[in-house]
Parts: sequence; C-alpha cells; structure tokens
Amino acid sequence: MANKTLFKSLIGKLVPATDAVNEERAPAYALSPKHQLAQYAATGCLNTTFYATADEQLAKVLELCADLDAEFIAKTAVFCRERGFMKDMPALLCAVLSIKDREVLARVFPRVIDNPKMLRNFVQIMRSGAVGRKSLGSAPKRLVRERLFGKDRRRAQKHQQSESGAFHGRGFSHD
Repeated sequence: MANKTLFKSLIGKLVPATDAVNEERAPAYALSPKHQLAQYAATGCLNTTFYATADEQLAKVLELCADLDAEFIAKTAVFCRERGFMKDMPALLCAVLSIKDREVLARVFPRVIDNPKMLRNFVQIMRSGAVGRKSLGSAPKRLVRERLFGKDRRRAQKHQQSESGAFHGRGFSHD
C-alpha cells in the first residue's frame, strides 16, 4: 500500500483546516456563539460531566446568552423544550429572558413552561440568583400567576376580592 502522507487524495485536500482544540487537545473546529448555545441547549443537562462541572456549564451558558439576542435565546428555549424534551435548560433560558427582554419572554413562556414541574424549575432558577436576580419581579410573577390560575380565573378572583372587600388582593377577608 502506498504511503498516505506522501500520496494524498483529492478528498483530504478539500477538508478545511481546524482552528481550535478540544478538551483532549485534539484538533477541532471553533463554533459560533449561536451554535455553542444551541449545542448546550440540545445536549446539556447542567450536571457534572466528564469534561465540565455543572457550575462551568452554567457559567458558559450565561456567558453565551449575554452576547446573543433575545430572539435567538427564545427560539433555542422553545426548540430544546419541544424537540429536545429538556427541562432545566429551557427554564434557565426563560430566566435569562426575564432580564434581557420581558416581551419576548411573555411570547415563549406558555410554550416552554408547559407543566407544573417546568414552572417549579423556572421559579427555583429565578429565586436562586443564578441569572442575576433573586426575586421574580412583576412581569415574571404575572406570567407565573397566569400559568397557575389562567387569565380568566385571575380576573374572576380579582373581581371577587374587590367585591368582598379583600385586603389589597392578598385574599384576606374581613369576615
């Protein structure tokens, strides 16, 4: 057999040169920030893996989100929830959106936070301070309330409280 390093075929000449190294110091291709976030969202579980700890993965995802637009983050959250069936990552991306763009969050919230477990994950991530705030804030709190009670039930509850003389909407009656 001929020496492959001396007698390369045309196929080897068409492969682009690598521009990065991976964790094993092997040649690799650098990914764009959008591609990196999509890869983390579709495959990341925010737990310790062979190459990275959970904290390192979280820091990397937050770093990537800081540089990307809210629309792409929202699309990524919807995709990894609906197609990838991920739980923690879409909730984290929604928490990032609560800081970046509340209008975009309001559009994707019902599609991403689609069951009580996801709602719990979202609230837990928000209250942990991982995305930069420890409280829900008014817009995320409204979304959580709507998810729990529905818009119509909320209006009915508000109306009932105002009629019964409830104490500032907290459900305390004077009876």
